[in-house]
Amino acid sequence: MNVPAIAKSTFELLRNQPEFLSITESVMTHLNKIKSSLERARFVHNMVDEYNKEIFAHPLLKEMVPCKSGCTACCHTQVSVTEDEANLLLHNITNGVEIDYNRLSLQSEQGNETSNFYKLSYQDRKCVFLDDKGACKVYNDRPSVCRTNAIVGEASQCSTDGKEQGAIRLVKTSKADMVIVGAYANATESGTLPMMLSKVLKAKHAKDNTSIVKSLFDRIIGRKPVSKDYEL
Repeated sequence: MNVPAIAKSTFELLRNQPEFLSITESVMTHLNKIKSSLERARFVHNMVDEYNKEIFAHPLLKEMVPCKSGCTACCHTQVSVTEDEANLLLHNITNGVEIDYNRLSLQSEQGNETSNFYKLSYQDRKCVFLDDKGACKVYNDRPSVCRTNAIVGEASQCSTDGKEQGAIRLVKTSKADMVIVGAYANATESGTLPMMLSKVLKAKHAKDNTSIVKSLFDRIIGRKPVSKDYEL
């Protein structure tokens, strides 16, 4: 279970407080009742957003948090996702979102090792869902950790572009972090976004190929009428 570091730290700090532990337990209970991986991912995202709503609505945070479209420093860092979130990202690709597969392959080769990931150039670490204008192509379905990462200070402090990262003061999103821990505890598998996305892409490709072969076989033995999609 590759729980994101910040969420894990929050859980260790608050796990003995019933108010917070009940959030994690409730998330796990609800997720066990949901069959669809896409629905599970969106359930978690909705809960994270709901707990963050009041925090990010505070006037001081609105003034002091620089995070906005076009600010992409955190989009060049290593992000973890659950298998459900990876399937949700795959759903976006299936529905037309384009990504750089060469960059995805390069990133996924680094596995879950943070040190390996940061050996890549800044450009090669760019999230495959980031467009040329610095906007997220899958913003509504972005991973849960992307929904909680926010700083108080200057955007330049987050940069890892060939220099030491500045001191960062993260916005505390304790309840949302407890939701994230519940999601990862419930997940069949989790890992870095590139690695998990590559895995579900390969699984889909294998399934699609199997479906084509089966359709052709059914055609040959006369189980089904000829489909225009598979005419030879």
